[in-house]
Amino acid sequence: MINGDDREKTKIIRFSNPKERKKNTNMGEPALNIPPVIKILCLVNIVIFLFWKIFPNLLTEEILYSLAFVPARYFGDQSSGFLEFFSPLTHMFIHGGWTHLAINIGTLTAFGAGLEKKIGGRKLLILYFVTGFCGILMHLIVYPTTDIPLIGASGAVSGLFGSILILMQSEGLIGQGLRKLLFFISLWIGVSIFFGFFGIPGTNNPIAWTAHIGGFIGGLLLYKPICRL
Repeated sequence: MINGDDREKTKIIRFSNPKERKKNTNMGEPALNIPPVIKILCLVNIVIFLFWKIFPNLLTEEILYSLAFVPARYFGDQSSGFLEFFSPLTHMFIHGGWTHLAINIGTLTAFGAGLEKKIGGRKLLILYFVTGFCGILMHLIVYPTTDIPLIGASGAVSGLFGSILILMQSEGLIGQGLRKLLFFISLWIGVSIFFGFFGIPGTNNPIAWTAHIGGFIGGLLLYKPICRL
């Protein structure tokens, strides 16, 4: 026989019905949870590309060339104007085709989403643009007089990947020490050089392997200093 005090202490376990289980499942995070800064960067790249395709008379090839980064403007015989002054920044938002855009958007989301959740949107933006500048610096050193335009976010995206490697090492996800880190560094540099000389299937434009490597090295070296800002 159970008295009143015992009944109050007795816990009754009730299993949730299917509707309640479905409701609780829907309360979790969405399958594709892209943080805001990465989402904005992706949308800006997509909108600029679509604007170029829909209104080619407004965003002409001449304007796009002016917004691209061309080393010959600095160390060659090519003149530069007002728009070219902004090309170290604007070249990151111009893409040569659907494949180029899709690869950069996909890798930007893959590398940047987790990084933004870890360090915040402001530091991610600083890291993104600074490593993008590291990419064009490397390209400028290797090809100082070329008039071939450099476009795309590849340098900045490579910088995010370099930063992800340092983050993963600090979290103990790829082991400690230089051995594992050197493996991934060698792999990324090797892949970048390979695609730089042989290209990516489905594209006719050359791959700026120099920007990939420059941005990647920038991400490796600058992740911790920027995080300490």
